[in-house]
Amino acid sequence: MKVKPVGIERTELLHKGKANNVWATNDPRFLELEASDRISAGNGAKTDVIAGKGEANNLISMAIFSQLEEKGIPTHYVGPGSNAASKIVLKAEPILLEVIGRFKATGSYVKRYECENMLEFDGVYVEYTYKSDNAGDPVIPNDAIVALGILTKRELGYIEYLTEQVALTIRDFFAECDGELIDFKIEFGRLPNGQIVVIDEISPDTCRILDAKTGMSLDKDRFRKDMGDVAEAYQEMAKRVAGLAEDEKSSTGGCAFMA
Repeated sequence: MKVKPVGIERTELLHKGKANNVWATNDPRFLELEASDRISAGNGAKTDVIAGKGEANNLISMAIFSQLEEKGIPTHYVGPGSNAASKIVLKAEPILLEVIGRFKATGSYVKRYECENMLEFDGVYVEYTYKSDNAGDPVIPNDAIVALGILTKRELGYIEYLTEQVALTIRDFFAECDGELIDFKIEFGRLPNGQIVVIDEISPDTCRILDAKTGMSLDKDRFRKDMGDVAEAYQEMAKRVAGLAEDEKSSTGGCAFMA
C-alpha cells in the first residue's frame, strides 16, 4: 500500500529542468515536483514562459495519475503539493528512456519514415528514445536497451505492457474531455524496492490532443508550430479536466479524482 505523506514540507531545490522543478522534502521518501510556466521545444532550442501553464499542467497530470492508480497502473504520484502547480511524489531513480505511445503517426515519426500524416496504427505503437540532450534523444531499438543494461528483457516487456495500459487509460480520459489523444510520451523510474513505476508528468506538454469536434490542437504543438493561443489551449484543457472532476465528485458524492 502506498504511504500517504503527513506533514510534508519542501526544503531545497534539487533540480531546475526545462519544464519542472524538483524539490527535496523533510521526508527522504518523498519529493515535490513543481510544474513551471517554462516551455521549450527542439531540445531547448526554442523557449518561452506561458503564464498559468504550470498550474494547468499539474491539475491535468494529477487527475491522470489518479486515474492510472485506480486502474492498478503503478506510479510515483502520492498527492497534491504545497501549491496549485505542485504534487508530492515518491522518490524514484529515473530510467533513461522516453517511452512513446502512438495511436496515429505524426511529428517525428512522419519525418523519419516519410509516411502519411495521421496514419492510424493497429492498436498502440510503442517506441523508445534514449533520454540524452547531448545525443538528441535518439530512437533506440529494444536490443540496444537490453545490451546497454538499461532494462532487462523482462523489464522491457513489462514497460511495454504498462505503456499500452497507460495509452488506453489516457485515451479514454481525454475522450471524456472531448479530446482525441494522438500520441504521448511517458517516463519510468525505479522505487528503492526495485518496483518500476510511471513518473514525471502526463500533460499537454507530453501528449498530442486534438479537440474531438474541431480538430484544434490543445497541446504543446501550438508552441512548436507557432499556432498562437498557447496559454488558451492549456487553460481550455485544464478547464475540461476540472469539469470532469466536478462531474465525478457529484456522481460519487465524495472526493474528485484529483484529491
